[in-house]
Amino acid sequence: MFETNFYILILLSISGTLLGLLGSTSIFVSLIVQRRVERLQEIFEDLINLSFNEEKNLTSEIFQLINRYQMHYILPHGPSNTITWYIDFSILITITMWILSIIFAISGSITPSTLLLLLPLTLCFIILLFFRKLLINAINPLDNQLFNSILPSPVKLRSISYLSNYVNISVKALLKQSRLNISIERKSSERNRPSIKGRVVLKQELSFDDFYYYISIYDDKKANFVGYGYLDLTFPPDSITKKPIPILRNINIALGYLLWGDLNHHLTVSFLIFPLGEKNPIQFNYDMVRDGSFFVPKKDTRCFINQNIVYKIEKEQLKLLNHESNLPYLAKSFAFLGKKNERCFVQEPYKGFKRQMVQLCNEQAKVQ
Repeated sequence: MFETNFYILILLSISGTLLGLLGSTSIFVSLIVQRRVERLQEIFEDLINLSFNEEKNLTSEIFQLINRYQMHYILPHGPSNTITWYIDFSILITITMWILSIIFAISGSITPSTLLLLLPLTLCFIILLFFRKLLINAINPLDNQLFNSILPSPVKLRSISYLSNYVNISVKALLKQSRLNISIERKSSERNRPSIKGRVVLKQELSFDDFYYYISIYDDKKANFVGYGYLDLTFPPDSITKKPIPILRNINIALGYLLWGDLNHHLTVSFLIFPLGEKNPIQFNYDMVRDGSFFVPKKDTRCFINQNIVYKIEKEQLKLLNHESNLPYLAKSFAFLGKKNERCFVQEPYKGFKRQMVQLCNEQAKVQ
């Protein structure tokens, strides 16, 4: 039979050994994180370099870079689960040893002074839990604010506002690589809506998001459609592998509906994007002609930075500081924007642009 004091020393030595092994595990994890940061920075720099090339079609290269970034960002489930299990088991055994040591060391009745002596154990318990959370977040940093500031999640690489606000990157060139396009498709009439409508669709080869937008469609005489809102896409994990999806290709996003019968054979479309980290919007102009039940661009899209519009975003609200353009409904549009992630539109705004005329488009984004 062991003596009590001797047994307490044995328990403390075992717990000290476990804490030493836990420290070695943290060193191992830190080496993994260091190597991962280096690799991710290399991929990030490659993405930045590609963003300054507007002439070549680099859509496939950007798509592969973002997916490769995710591959290095998330460790495989097997090794990460093994490390997590070892950390949890070591902490559990260590705390058990401490509690047993204190139980054997206590003699007589428990007094308030005895409870005060237990405070170091409580503090060590809190520190160990924080240490556990730190290591687990280092292994799998998804949705973790501490590590996302060092290692942006793969989803951030499709965020136009993030790229424009934190990285010296050409947002205009990235948007051109996304191959933004506007399509107007005839939509069959419904019983409760007998009038034939046209569906306004934003098409992207790369699913960039996280920006405010404004779109106006007009002919020689009047504006047929005005749409505005905030685009924030959410993709569910893969149904089979359960892996997160950082970016998609060939995605269609409905922006609203207009009255098909009022449309001429030729339309002009202006589409403006307002990233968070910029002060001038990026504008796309389309000249569109009717082709059966569709309106399609008849020539190349014009993309430029509109220096006549100056804006800022405060408290998730877009405010125009200077507005000298031929977009008469732009100033009123964002004053009617309610929630951040809404896609609003107005049919026939020339009849009166009022809050009562604003409609919401709730269609989910679809892969073509």
